[in-house]
Amino acid sequence: MKHLKVFAAMLAIAALSTGCTKEYITEEYITEEHYNGPQMLTHTYTVNANDWERREGDINPGEDNYLYATFNNSDITADVEKNGTVVAEVWSIYNQEKNLGAWCPLPYAYPLMIEVQDEDGNTSTMIVPENIRFEWETGLVTFIIQDLDGFNPLEMNSTLTFRVTVFKD
Repeated sequence: MKHLKVFAAMLAIAALSTGCTKEYITEEYITEEHYNGPQMLTHTYTVNANDWERREGDINPGEDNYLYATFNNSDITADVEKNGTVVAEVWSIYNQEKNLGAWCPLPYAYPLMIEVQDEDGNTSTMIVPENIRFEWETGLVTFIIQDLDGFNPLEMNSTLTFRVTVFKD
């Protein structure tokens, strides 16, 4: 029985040693001059209240009624349109007392509370979702604010900060 245990141990050692080969492991690293992956270029835009323009269709729900602000972005090239992508975020304050906020990817919908009066003069509060989105084309980025009910959005009286990142090959 003792010989069987010794034989089994020697067999296990032989099996393990014949299945192993010596491999040479090298550390590789990427430097900027050798990196062939996509580039990431980021710009920050501050949109003041007077930067917004109004696009008015008929004042009916579902028409093209929105606010927009267009800016140049030379990083958005024809090559980006063909092989890259553009993403955008808006800085949203979630606690005004402590001035705390977060970057929210676009499109971003948020509730807007407005006061409305009925024909009898009774006032009530209505929540209308606002949508902030963006569009891009070669050399330009456009930020858009649109009511989801199709009516004209209220005038912007505050400053919004956007961050746009262009990914290109």
